[in-house]
Amino acid sequence: MKFIDNWGSELHRLWSIRFSIGFAVFTGVATAIAGFGEVLNPYFLLVLCVVVNLVILPLARLAKQEAPNG
Repeated sequence: MKFIDNWGSELHRLWSIRFSIGFAVFTGVATAIAGFGEVLNPYFLLVLCVVVNLVILPLARLAKQEAPNG
């Protein structure tokens, strides 16, 4: 496995990393809503998180990205 040398400057184009960070934020918000509020059914939020994790994130890994500079 080879890592990108200048990952900080390449972060703007790495869509799989953006989706992973966004999913982490989404999961935290969904957990907070389920834990502290009774707005939505917690099982609905669980299923939603699992579906996003199993469908959206692998598709983000398959997206064609430009070659890293360096």
